[in-house]
Amino acid sequence: MQRKKKWIIRLFISVIVCLTAVIWAFLSIRHLPKYDYSIDDWKSENAVYRDNGFSIDDGIKDSGKSIEFLWGPYMPLKKGSYTANIHYSASEDQMCIATASGGASELFNSSDGILSKYFHTVSYQFETVDDVPEFQLVIRYSGIGDFTVHSISISPNSNQPKRIAVEIITIVLLCNLVVLFFEQREQRKKTILALVGITVLVSLPLWIYGITAGYDLGVHYLRIEAILQAIRSGQFPARISAITLYGLGYPFSIYYNDLFLYFPAFLRLMGFSVVTAYKIYVFAVNLATVLISYYSFKHIFNSRKTGLLLTLIYAAASYRLLNVYIRAAVGEFTAQAFLPLLALAVYRIWFQKASSFKAGFHNALLMAAAMSGIIGSHILTLIMVCFVLVLLCLFLIRKTLQKQTLLTLIGAVVLTVLLNLYFLTPFMDYYFNVPTQISEAVDHDVKLIQGQGVYPAQFFAFFQNVNGTESSVIADRMQLTPGPVLMLLFVYALISSFTGKRSRMTNFLLIFSALMLFLSSNIFPWDWLAMHFKSWNILTQIQYPCRFLVLAILFLTLLAGCVLRNEKRLYVMAGIAALSVLMAFWFMSSLFEVRGISNIYDTSGVSPEWTCCEQYMLAGSSKDNLTAEAEGENMENVTVLSRNANTMQLTCRAGNREGTHQVDVPIYNYPGYHVTDMDGNVYPLFSGEENHINFTLPEGFDGTITVAFTDPFHWKVSIWISVGTLLAIFLYLLWSRKQQNRSGGLC
Repeated sequence: MQRKKKWIIRLFISVIVCLTAVIWAFLSIRHLPKYDYSIDDWKSENAVYRDNGFSIDDGIKDSGKSIEFLWGPYMPLKKGSYTANIHYSASEDQMCIATASGGASELFNSSDGILSKYFHTVSYQFETVDDVPEFQLVIRYSGIGDFTVHSISISPNSNQPKRIAVEIITIVLLCNLVVLFFEQREQRKKTILALVGITVLVSLPLWIYGITAGYDLGVHYLRIEAILQAIRSGQFPARISAITLYGLGYPFSIYYNDLFLYFPAFLRLMGFSVVTAYKIYVFAVNLATVLISYYSFKHIFNSRKTGLLLTLIYAAASYRLLNVYIRAAVGEFTAQAFLPLLALAVYRIWFQKASSFKAGFHNALLMAAAMSGIIGSHILTLIMVCFVLVLLCLFLIRKTLQKQTLLTLIGAVVLTVLLNLYFLTPFMDYYFNVPTQISEAVDHDVKLIQGQGVYPAQFFAFFQNVNGTESSVIADRMQLTPGPVLMLLFVYALISSFTGKRSRMTNFLLIFSALMLFLSSNIFPWDWLAMHFKSWNILTQIQYPCRFLVLAILFLTLLAGCVLRNEKRLYVMAGIAALSVLMAFWFMSSLFEVRGISNIYDTSGVSPEWTCCEQYMLAGSSKDNLTAEAEGENMENVTVLSRNANTMQLTCRAGNREGTHQVDVPIYNYPGYHVTDMDGNVYPLFSGEENHINFTLPEGFDGTITVAFTDPFHWKVSIWISVGTLLAIFLYLLWSRKQQNRSGGLC
């Protein structure tokens, strides 16, 4: 009773502090100061001032030399977060940066902002960490093209108050967790500390200024910013990225599930910078990987110590760290967090007989949860997992055909589909009905990926350069190995299988570990299979055979568990743990040697062209003729008024011209867009040049047109089915827990 009272008091104090932080942030946002700067406050030695603003001097234009074009206003700026709205005209991309007189960049949290040639305005955000005596915003000219700055305005934004409120709430939560930690039993304290230690170990590369510039980092920055824009505009869920390709749009969210990226998008909404939101997300995935791994491995091997050791081995595996910090393969390393849970589900379904229907349903639910996590992360990992599950069913055909196994598997499939209809419905709709470059490639092209496979020697190249590429030249390749711990234990298990008696489980894991390594290698006949079996082309869409290393790491970790399960020598266990830690340290040392650093602050620093292969573009489209301007045929004027995520408004004036009028809108014609006028009239649309949205207006039209993307009815229904299924499962688990407490034991 006394403990309960203490927790009630703590909870009350925590709620009061959190509410105070929220109220403070709200009041701070309402009373933000205002600044009135004129374009006249900016100076330049390389510009000519005309009526419409500062233009680049003819003597400097096209010199090829990058210079500071404008700087100012040399006025004091208080500590806070700000937005500079710049109105300009440019024939080539230009840049801007917030700084102070004398170049005191340490006073700012900011990055270079892109003034794209395809737009005329940019909202550039930055933050001052202290009062700035002489603030200046520098506009840089790239040395190429025409460039005119028409106006600049600077105003405070709400980023800093919102972020501080979130930070206070987080601190309060952590304080409560620390108090809760000290109330645990001694053994549980040790377990928690070990899990925290593993998480910190694999997250050490995050504790630097910025983050290492991974290969796909820009793509995922763009995905997060697209979700942010959709949330700000009131569109949920995000479907087509309206900031990609300068507003032409790209269906990232339809083909590549964004479920978990809503977390960093929310952090962006709460005032965190692009790079900070991403780093927090990576830390959260590392933490989830550690917690899920421990839960899964502990229950598979029924041992706390084995669970902890395998968690360290799995989380610190070389290829997983490479996925996180070199490749920045967000979908892949997020999906990796759920693979141990899938292993637990497979173990319980195939190797443990369910004692009742309820136990079988729980196993089905466990598999559905794991599969949902993978679907929510990475569709390519899902393809590989489904392929391996089919192999597993065939390999264990006798167990698979048992009534209990079949019923559980059917239940898992049904639950997985229902939980993920929100994504599967639009994905399947677009994949089968929309001609994109990826669907065209699957249907008509033979994808040859064998040359990208891992050289077998690389499995044992534990100290190869981690900063390499996918080159065919071995010296230029990145490190592609599960790591020394897993590979040495694999060799030990392989040798032991010939020299001593091993369990069926060990032999099973040995076979599948070897198979996953074989699939990831360049000696597996990927090209031959793709050329002779059209269906195999679906699997080759994984692009790189090395992706199978994520599954190899899972099977190798389970194999390590079988090898070490009965190990009584503590020095062996300690040695394996030490080797895992030392290899993680070596990876970080190699990572920091030559890797570049990314430190993008806000959307203006994210390139709209980071699409990664353009595989979701409409077939026949290209990036060669990008434009953000609307055009009209047989019209006097067509002007884009506003763009709010996937909604565009434009004025269309026919003037005195007779006949019908055709409008070309700078948006790719993906299904789901609708064109209406101010009276609600709907106009049929069709694909024009470069697959842009085109529509025809009646003679003499003069008014406003709205182009907007809306979810089809069956997409909306699928969302509610997934939400309803999740709610039903949650209520069932509550009821099941209540029944369990009443009976005093497990089902």
